[in-house]
Amino acid sequence: MKKALCCVAFLVLAAQVPLWCYDQSPSSWQVVPECIWAPATGGGTWVTEIQITTFATCTGINVYFFNVDGYRGPFTLYGSLSQWYSIRYSNILQSIDALDPGVYNYYGKVGAVWFEALGGTIEVQAKTVNGNYGKTFPSLGVVESNSVGTGRPMVIQDLVQTSTYRTFVGAFNTSNLTTFVVTFRIISASNTTVGVDIVKTMAPLSYISFNPFVEAGVGSGTYSNCWLYIFATSGDATTRGVMCFGSIANNYTNDTYALIPRMFN
Repeated sequence: MKKALCCVAFLVLAAQVPLWCYDQSPSSWQVVPECIWAPATGGGTWVTEIQITTFATCTGINVYFFNVDGYRGPFTLYGSLSQWYSIRYSNILQSIDALDPGVYNYYGKVGAVWFEALGGTIEVQAKTVNGNYGKTFPSLGVVESNSVGTGRPMVIQDLVQTSTYRTFVGAFNTSNLTTFVVTFRIISASNTTVGVDIVKTMAPLSYISFNPFVEAGVGSGTYSNCWLYIFATSGDATTRGVMCFGSIANNYTNDTYALIPRMFN
């Protein structure tokens, strides 16, 4: 119960992140929307490495893990850290697993990791690897321009589905107060809708991951040079909203690529 109360206090405080923050400037709150520790389809294991760099001295760094099962945390990842120092974790979910006194198993999981810098500011860089293959992904600041909200759409480019490649997208509602109804629409190179719209109702602090072509009803087709239009039809337009990400994986070699979201307008 004590942990739950701490988490609620943290989430309410996070809602007060000022609107004038730069998109990717160092801040007290950073989110990596996709961290994984799970077996790969083509063999091996995916793990997410993390580097945290302090840009102002921190008295501690806490972490929270969010996925389809809910959330875990807060956990103290590291103690006091001086300005311009870095720490690195070769498998962040395994490290969180070691901190979690509960019976929850982090192996086989993918989700968002929220980093809280106490009294300072940080930047976080993620690298998901499996043997010789990997992809990098920067953390995202908890600001409106990094998330989908009503009247604030985003786009993910370069979606593809072939016999060699598959695409997944994910989303994390960073708000602890607002439910968003979010539409994911695949657009072809010639500006036509591919399949049907994918509509997801995202409760506060919820996390989802899915293959957009399968969800759009065209999972057996071959598509390339597509992009994803993401927009909210319900939810507060003036609060932080739903962070999104994309990923392409090679079905044979496990090579993978990160697809970074951008504001649409």
